[in-house]
Amino acid sequence: MEIKTATVIGANGALGIGVSSILASFGDVKVYMIARTMKKAEEAIEKAGMAVKANSICKNMEAMTYDDLEKCISESDIVVETIIEEYETKKKIHEEINKYLRKNAIASSVTSGISINSLAECYNKENKKRFFGIHFFNPPYNLQLCELIASKYVSKSVEDELQRYLEKKLYRKVVRAKDEPGFLANRIGFQFINKAMQYAEKYKEKGGIDYIDTIIGCFTGRN
Repeated sequence: MEIKTATVIGANGALGIGVSSILASFGDVKVYMIARTMKKAEEAIEKAGMAVKANSICKNMEAMTYDDLEKCISESDIVVETIIEEYETKKKIHEEINKYLRKNAIASSVTSGISINSLAECYNKENKKRFFGIHFFNPPYNLQLCELIASKYVSKSVEDELQRYLEKKLYRKVVRAKDEPGFLANRIGFQFINKAMQYAEKYKEKGGIDYIDTIIGCFTGRN
């Protein structure tokens, strides 16, 4: 998989900045960073350089706004949506991506739990085959774990190709997850959180949350 140009939508958020940094540095990709205003997009580029302590990656980034969606998407090999975690808002963006997505380009959402199959319905028959959930963990540049969630329309060969790109080019630790609530990591995480809250209530006379956090924090990697 050869990716030379990318569009990151919602690029001024923490996830958008992180994903843009990964693409611009490890991928050496030209990244169109789309935000609501040009000022926000320019600030995102500056923050990206500061976050990774490498201003040199900024040369690969270009500030854009939502007015430039057609130009950016039509020129991109991959489009990454990183906007607010709200289905209707994401749906509108993916309907726009579908209009301009170039042949063989990848479309994706960095969602932590919204159904990928549901969002795939925003795309036409051909574009459905190349739509994925790519859940970079926050902060993306520092955390290598990445969940890859294929829609039911995706062929295994395309999924394999994208996984190789994420692993070999972007240096992510990829875990394939099913399109189920919370995918994989959050399903596990919510189990720990629910159990911790139950024990905190049970042992509230001994310190409650602080008491339970001290006991299981290190054990679950949440110290």
